[in-house]
Amino acid sequence: MYDYKAMNVFVEVVEQGSMQAAADKLHTTPSAVTQSIQKLEHHLKIKLLNRTTRKLSLTEAGKAFYQHAAQMQKSAEEAIKSIELLRSQPVGQLNITCVTGMMDSLMLKAFKSMIDNHPEFHLNLSFDDKVADLFEQRIDIAIRARADNLDDNMIARHILDSEFLIVGHRDYFTEKGIPKTLDELAQADWISFSNNRYSSLNLKNGFESVEITPDYRISCNSLYASRNLTMNGLGISIQSKMGIEKFLKSGELVQIFPEWKLDKVPLYMVTMQRIQSEKVRIACELIVDFFEKYKAEH
Repeated sequence: MYDYKAMNVFVEVVEQGSMQAAADKLHTTPSAVTQSIQKLEHHLKIKLLNRTTRKLSLTEAGKAFYQHAAQMQKSAEEAIKSIELLRSQPVGQLNITCVTGMMDSLMLKAFKSMIDNHPEFHLNLSFDDKVADLFEQRIDIAIRARADNLDDNMIARHILDSEFLIVGHRDYFTEKGIPKTLDELAQADWISFSNNRYSSLNLKNGFESVEITPDYRISCNSLYASRNLTMNGLGISIQSKMGIEKFLKSGELVQIFPEWKLDKVPLYMVTMQRIQSEKVRIACELIVDFFEKYKAEH
C-alpha cells in the first residue's frame, strides 16, 4: 500500500519550494517533512529530489512522479468537495421506492419544492409492491408496508397506520347490486393484487370477528392495477383509503360494509444510513411532515 500522506507532503514540497515552507503549510516541522520524503524515496527505490543547502530540484523521476501525485491530490480535493456539496445542498439523483398504492398520493406533491428550488436535484421514483433490495438497487428512501418487510440493518420510522376499505365503482353496483350480507360479499366479483395476505379477509365489527374467503375473479400484480380495474367496473377490491379518498368524495368509488373493519397496515419510511446527504435529509423531512399533517387532518 502506498503512503498517500507522504505523496501529499512531496507535492507540497515541490509547490512551496522548500521543506520549511511545506512544513508551514502542513502545520508540521521541517524534520517531519524530510522524513516523509525519505520514506517515500525508500519505498519507491528512487531519488525524487536533489537537495542542497540552498535549493531543491526535481530529478527526472521526481518530475514524472509529481505530475501524477499532484493530479491525485487534486482528485482527492475534488472528492472531498463533492461530499461537502452533497452534505450541504440537495444535488444529484434521489432514488425512492414506494408501494403502488401511493401513486395517486398527495405525498408526491411534497417534492415539488425541492424540484422547483434546486435545479441540480433529480427525483427517481419506483412504484412496486415487491420488496426491493435497497442496497443492490441503491435506493435512498423506501416507503414499506408492514414490519416484517424490514431488516435489522435498516433505519425505519413508522409514519402511518394505513386504513384499507372494501370498495367498488358505482357503475358496478348499479349493474350487480350491493351485497347485503357477508356471504354475498364473499361471492361477489373480487379483484386481487397478488398478495397472499388477502387470500382471506378478517373483518371486525366491534368485538365481533368474521373471516371471509373472497371469490377472486381477476388477479393482477399490483394494488394500483387492481384500483384501475375496480375503477373500470370489473369488480370490488380492497384499497388504501389514502389513495382513493378523491374517488370516494366524487362518488365514483363506493365503500361497502363500512362497519366491518380490516386490520390497518403500518407504513414505514426506510433508509440504509443514519448519516444522510442533504437531499435525503430534506426528502425525509418532507415525507414525515406530509404524514404528520395527514394524520392531523384525519
